[in-house]
Amino acid sequence: MKAVLIDDNNVCLETESIIIQDIDEIDELHSFQYTADLLDYMSTTPVDIAFLDIIMDDSDGISLAMEIKRMQPDCKIVFISSSRDFALEAFQVYASGYLLKPVTKDEIINVLNNII
Repeated sequence: MKAVLIDDNNVCLETESIIIQDIDEIDELHSFQYTADLLDYMSTTPVDIAFLDIIMDDSDGISLAMEIKRMQPDCKIVFISSSRDFALEAFQVYASGYLLKPVTKDEIINVLNNII
């Protein structure tokens, strides 16, 4: 499974990358700090699952999810957020999961088991 991850907080990005890369179902992970870089990558590369932060400096995860779904309708979206406040909005853009930071490997595996 090919995955992407975006988080504008470098520490969270590194921590989440380590956790996700350690999951057997994830064959390839590309991490991004900036929305434009992620969208540029996804404009040419098919992705199975996108792990998105919601509150970012250059964008919001809900709008980003809508853009990703427009580009790649089959891409699954999993939000990783520090806030519960956006859960309803997340599922209105057909999110496959909503996890609160800090995430654990087991939480991500549980979400993946529901997707696969």
